[in-house]
Amino acid sequence: MTCCLEIRKVLNNNSVLVGQGMKDYIWVGTGIGFRKKPGQEADDSKIERVFILQKQSTERLMNLLQEIPVTYAALADDIIQYAKKELAYAFSDAIYISLTDHIYNTIRLQKEGVVLKHYLFWEIRKFYPTEFAVGEKAVELINQKFGVVLDECEGSYIAMHFINAQLNSAKCVDNIEDMTEKIKDIISIIRLHNQVEIDENSLAFERFVTHLRFFFKRLEKRPPTNGSHSLLPHVINKYPIAYETAKLIEQYLGQAFSEEEQLYITLHIQKILEN
Repeated sequence: MTCCLEIRKVLNNNSVLVGQGMKDYIWVGTGIGFRKKPGQEADDSKIERVFILQKQSTERLMNLLQEIPVTYAALADDIIQYAKKELAYAFSDAIYISLTDHIYNTIRLQKEGVVLKHYLFWEIRKFYPTEFAVGEKAVELINQKFGVVLDECEGSYIAMHFINAQLNSAKCVDNIEDMTEKIKDIISIIRLHNQVEIDENSLAFERFVTHLRFFFKRLEKRPPTNGSHSLLPHVINKYPIAYETAKLIEQYLGQAFSEEEQLYITLHIQKILEN
């Protein structure tokens, strides 16, 4: 890939768009674009980083690198590589653009003395602990790189970028804020309807939240089926209050649950109530 590639566009002194046939790559390295012109052969000895993305994402990242220092894209790439080891799912290429842009604007605002509080900080930390941990690591890397001290809320902002990238790649829920608000409201329905305090550190709670996340993802892929489930009448009879709560959630979402979904949500609610 790095043999005799032609420069198709110089993005800045430290990044170029190169190509071979129908393939495009973004090469990043100190001075790799200095005094270079399209049509010239790229100097692969200066490569420090290579971005291989889908065409649309390549164009968007290319446009972004013409506006901001390549340092931000390099740091975003480091964070993404770390996240790939920690998170059990693939990301869409959009993460490279959204995270690079986010880091750049966060540092810009930091220098201006502007700190943005994230209104979903608590929910992201509670409902997406693995992504939040990645966000915390990202904040650590950003602080080290730019010599700043970002607010703890920044970890939740970065976590949302990874959650969104995952959801977008699977064509699931378009807006992670909407999903998180729904999960928060569902927890409130359980708490208020049953007049209970919920142990949000319990395994039952974590499993229920995970179930809801995947339920929303399944819902985006296909509507629930109307098939019956032989165990549902038994569960309704045994856990009528939990089932009643499940029906309230169904009403809140405005989405008829399949009998299988009614069964599982009822069982999850019952486990939460028992804790």
